[in-house]
Amino acid sequence: MGKITEALKKVSDERIKRLQKKPEIQYVVKRIKNTKIDEHIVSFHDPTSPVGEQYKILRTHIQSLKSTKNCKTFLITSSINGEGKTVTSINLAITMAQDLNNKSVLLIDADMRRGKVARYLGLKQNIGLSEILSNGTGLDSALISPNIDNLTILLSGKTAKNPAELLSAKKMQNLLESFKNKYDYIFIDSPPVMPLTDACIIGPMVDGVILVIQAARTQRDVIKHAENRLHQAGAKTIGVVMANVEYHLPQYLYRYVQEYSEYK
Repeated sequence: MGKITEALKKVSDERIKRLQKKPEIQYVVKRIKNTKIDEHIVSFHDPTSPVGEQYKILRTHIQSLKSTKNCKTFLITSSINGEGKTVTSINLAITMAQDLNNKSVLLIDADMRRGKVARYLGLKQNIGLSEILSNGTGLDSALISPNIDNLTILLSGKTAKNPAELLSAKKMQNLLESFKNKYDYIFIDSPPVMPLTDACIIGPMVDGVILVIQAARTQRDVIKHAENRLHQAGAKTIGVVMANVEYHLPQYLYRYVQEYSEYK
């Protein structure tokens, strides 16, 4: 009986080791040198990578929404902190800007508490949304270019003492309406739904909300609660993005992707 138990334990240990072993290749990101843009912004560094292709698929879905329902303003949020909404927002905005039809794209960092768009893009935190909403700062001094064709950035600005009240004001809605006349697509990175009310304030002002969920982290009931809060606020959730999904490419498929990228 002892030998059987020992054999079973050995098989179990070997299986656990196989499961815990990280694949040699998960996905490849070629980092562009001499840039301050964070390596998580795959759409900038390596848009032809497997992860970059996923953002292109998302771009196709959004383009379809614009052609069928004229949707052009999107709020990107999450249930809780740390699910990857800002990285998703930036990658998606860059991917939309890379479209060969040269569509103009605006990315707004609406997290006036702890905005991170500037850090990920290697930009100096400039005057931004908080100054525009609080003291009427002009757009010309707030809108900046990150040296990416067709993309304009509106940073969060200085930390605001009353961000919810600023977003609730009519001025925010008027601002979005004015942007609609200038840009083909507008993406807004907002704070998460559960701890704060910001996303529920902005949600009804846009054409659709994209909810970012981190794989193997976010609990289902939390996601459901966040969706309910958005629905009650009058916001329309049009889709979900699963972030931090770990997968690996079979060796033969990896070789194909790599060779195809080099060929192009």
